[in-house]
Amino acid sequence: MRDRRRYLVFNVLSEIAVDKYKLLNAIWESVYSLYGDVGTSEIKPWLIKYDKTGIGMVRCTHRKVDELRAALACVHSVGGAKVGIRVIGISGTIKCAYRIAGW
Repeated sequence: MRDRRRYLVFNVLSEIAVDKYKLLNAIWESVYSLYGDVGTSEIKPWLIKYDKTGIGMVRCTHRKVDELRAALACVHSVGGAKVGIRVIGISGTIKCAYRIAGW
């Protein structure tokens, strides 16, 4: 049976523009350092979209939303730039998550 998913829309507050792949790496490192191999495989984080305005969307399983939010809060630097990640909204469908993001 397929896992139910949740989509977290977030805003990256940064002093400079952040690269998508560096952000993805920082999110994975944060999840891995907090929860290890087993926790990361249970959360199943995946960056769906990130644009130049600093708004992005990440997917996870429906039971691990709080763990992913904690991992996003622990990201403090990306590529040498200080950043803060603020979750704007959470959705059960990708269509509604796009509406939350304003895309």
